Amino acid sequence: MKWYAVLMTIPKSKLGFDSDESIEIIDLHISPDELDALVDEERYFRGYHMNKRHWYTIVLDGSIPTEELYARIIRSHDLK
Repeated sequence: MKWYAVLMTIPKSKLGFDSDESIEIIDLHISPDELDALVDEERYFRGYHMNKRHWYTIVLDGSIPTEELYARIIRSHDLK
């Protein structure tokens, strides 16, 4: 079995925010050549708790449209 998504609740400080408030995140698989163009350190981060070359993190705070989130989950599944 291969992973394509991980859901977690973590302190915001784990992503570099100045707060220990809890946030929900999802880590998704990505090809390394797409990663640098996506990561913005606001909504998209290098993978928290996963290989930072093949995974990225999305903060699940509503800032990413649902359709885009679903498309990214499907893409991650296709890469597994």
